[in-house]
Amino acid sequence: MAASSGLRDLEETEDGWIVLPPAPPKSGKPPRPPPRATATDAVNASPDEAFDPTPDVIVGRYLPLRRALRCDGLPRQIHDADVYGAHPGFLAAVYPPANDRSEWFFFVCRAQCQGGRRRAGPGAYRLGSEARLLGGAAYCHAFRYYEDEAEVGSASTKETEWRMDEYGDCRSAAAAFDMVVCKLYTARGGIVHTMLGVHEPASPSHRPDMNKPQVLVQLYLDSLNLGDPRRCRMHATADVFAAHPAVLTVAFPAANDRSEWFFAVHRRRRELEENDEDKARPRRAGPGAYVLVREGRVVNGNGGDIGYRRVFLYREDDATVRRVSRTEWWMEEYGFRKDFPHGELPSAKAPMDEDEELVVYKLYLKMLGHRR
Repeated sequence: MAASSGLRDLEETEDGWIVLPPAPPKSGKPPRPPPRATATDAVNASPDEAFDPTPDVIVGRYLPLRRALRCDGLPRQIHDADVYGAHPGFLAAVYPPANDRSEWFFFVCRAQCQGGRRRAGPGAYRLGSEARLLGGAAYCHAFRYYEDEAEVGSASTKETEWRMDEYGDCRSAAAAFDMVVCKLYTARGGIVHTMLGVHEPASPSHRPDMNKPQVLVQLYLDSLNLGDPRRCRMHATADVFAAHPAVLTVAFPAANDRSEWFFAVHRRRRELEENDEDKARPRRAGPGAYVLVREGRVVNGNGGDIGYRRVFLYREDDATVRRVSRTEWWMEEYGFRKDFPHGELPSAKAPMDEDEELVVYKLYLKMLGHRR
């Protein structure tokens, strides 16, 4: 009877369901949750620690975490980028390498395609070899990059020094889109490989040129292809200070999915010398000015002056615009000094005048308060 009385006291919904009371709490402490299988060792690794994951770790650990959007367990050395949408040299210029061997790692969601070709920017990757991982559950495809491969059988097709290893999961390979990890690097002993400062042995005592101008070299190589949208996303302009950055960038496509624009300008040496003497002076551009935030020099292993990098913040003249705006424009200026290895790199098709120098600018938009 007591049980029947207890049931009559329970709440009953309109459709006949009976709502049971919550279970009484159990005595004692709750059990400790199992440890999370994340890549915290790679996430918390020091910047100087070498990042060299094995293929099994890439496929068995990082790929599942990325598919599950467990980004807190992913190493910062693996970037999200459209590897098949740009030249590998451009990706190397935009994203920092994962280690001192100049290797880049990317997560990319690629569409399935027939055969051993992967189109990428102004060329394509050709399959060189393949291997099975994890007992046949995963794969590794090794590719070589060929320029001017947009059309099969092009007479101007040429092999480059860029190499790529593509790691994927065989279980998801049959899907329309496949999440993979791409490892990008250069062939050993080539010009690009040497300019990136990758030498053997890896001991620092055997590497006198540890500070090779990687970004400057890549920006210089990109400037050689101005005017060809298939080979380069760097634009030629007479003056980046002629207008507001929003006005300047609206006429050109962004270089990548991070909304960054690159411009190459030939400037008079006398003008550059004046800017060096008065660095703190704001540079007028439309209804505002670029204010210098910081500056850095690039030197080689012998202390030679390779170039510089200056970071500017665009400041609007109108106080109301500054108050209500939620974004701010930033600009980076890259210059090439007397010890830059011009003689070791291809020369420009149209040589500059003797009193001119190449300067590369990068423009990008950030949320207010974000410092770079």
